[in-house]
Amino acid sequence: MSLRLKAIVGIGAILLIVILAYAIMASAHQQKFLRQMARHEADLIAGVAERGLMRAMERGETDVVQAILRRMGEHPVLTRIRIVDSQGDILRSNRSNEVGQKLPSGEGPVAGKAPEPFWDFRERTVSVFRPIPNDPTCARCHSDRRPILGFLNVVVSFPAVDSDVAQHWTLMILTAVFSLVAAGTLIGVFFALVMGRRIDALSRTMRRVEAGDLTAHVPEEGPDELGRLARSFNSMVARLADARRQLEDRHLGAIRRAEHMASLGKMAAGIAHEINNPLAGMQNCIRTLLKGVKDEAQRREYLTMLREGLGRIGRTVGQLLNFAREAEPQLTRVDLPPLLRRCLAPLEHELAAQRISFSIATEHRVPTLLADPDQLEQVFLNLLMNAVDAMPEGGKILVSINPWARETGPFVEVHITDTGVGIPPEHLSRIFDPFFTTKDVGKGTGLGLSVSYGVVRAHGGFIEVKSKVGKGSTFTVALPIKREGESDASSDPLGGRRADPPGDARE
Repeated sequence: MSLRLKAIVGIGAILLIVILAYAIMASAHQQKFLRQMARHEADLIAGVAERGLMRAMERGETDVVQAILRRMGEHPVLTRIRIVDSQGDILRSNRSNEVGQKLPSGEGPVAGKAPEPFWDFRERTVSVFRPIPNDPTCARCHSDRRPILGFLNVVVSFPAVDSDVAQHWTLMILTAVFSLVAAGTLIGVFFALVMGRRIDALSRTMRRVEAGDLTAHVPEEGPDELGRLARSFNSMVARLADARRQLEDRHLGAIRRAEHMASLGKMAAGIAHEINNPLAGMQNCIRTLLKGVKDEAQRREYLTMLREGLGRIGRTVGQLLNFAREAEPQLTRVDLPPLLRRCLAPLEHELAAQRISFSIATEHRVPTLLADPDQLEQVFLNLLMNAVDAMPEGGKILVSINPWARETGPFVEVHITDTGVGIPPEHLSRIFDPFFTTKDVGKGTGLGLSVSYGVVRAHGGFIEVKSKVGKGSTFTVALPIKREGESDASSDPLGGRRADPPGDARE
């Protein structure tokens, strides 16, 4: 049973009890009133009859007394009218067969005194007695020793009492039924408009919260109990949402720490391989040189291998140092096309070995940048090496350099596009995280892109990447064009817009 129906039934039951209680009290009061009216009517008839009887008795007209009693007894309300003595013997009556009889015990005079009205509910009558005093005019026929000659007894029926009570009860029942129907309808409408709507809203919101939606909110209407309940509920949901956010943050923090620890372990293994492999080759070269090599060409080859091994170790250690120490850029004027060609020099052997073609395209005159050439060379070298690693079966690398105007100022964008294996969508959001790498152990440290990202950001620029698995990737490095003395803060790397040129290689 719904709360609305319970309220209607409960209030209806209370109203029914109140109406029944009122009906009972009203009925009792009406019965009492009608009986009083019947007694008053009996007293009134007795008074009228007494006057007529006294005149006839004063004149000694006995026949007239009997005629008066008989005539008044014909009244439909008057059941009996009679004259009794002090002992309860009937001296005169409208019913002649009663004369000479004695009133039943308890219904007649007691010790010469008039009794209280006698109510006969079985016969539905009330009997009243009026004393007949012994006036001086009565001394002619009666002894003056008795102050009371007898009593005038009037018996009046009250059949109208039951009918009035029945009518009253019928009216009460009909009123109760109508009142209950009207009250139930009005209560239902009031509950629906004032309370039901707010309770339904609270119920719907509670179901949403139970389903896990902690953004649900109950309208806080008014300062009443439901309004206070809504405010308390909203406050509780807000605290639950905050607790869930804290729990999720802690959970995510624990996951990140676990991922970082796994990345650190993978990086440590990679660094060990990156350093151990050159060291093993260098040790072999040194042992061979210590034995003595007479061929000058072979000796120079071993020395070259030693230098390359030391360079490889130096690059690995340098990446770690660059990641741990964010060096301030040493700004100078930089021409990007020659810088990119210098980055190709260390890769020419690998490009040829892996059958990778390379081209640089500049559609417009590229202005010089105010930047650190060494740091930019490291950035582009990392991106080019990643492009080479992404094409083990060969492919093409296209580098395009274009100036573009953004709302925050002019920029130069360098697009490095390869036709390699691409980056899975689930890895795109993490490729700039420190120590994250998809390469096998010993093939990378996971610091190249992270260090490159930090260098570009330090120059006031940004890096974007677009990739499709199986089709290749495009890395975009955007660098602001600044004048001497202009700070990095003058250009917002995340603001503004640009229009992609026709035939843009990014996909």
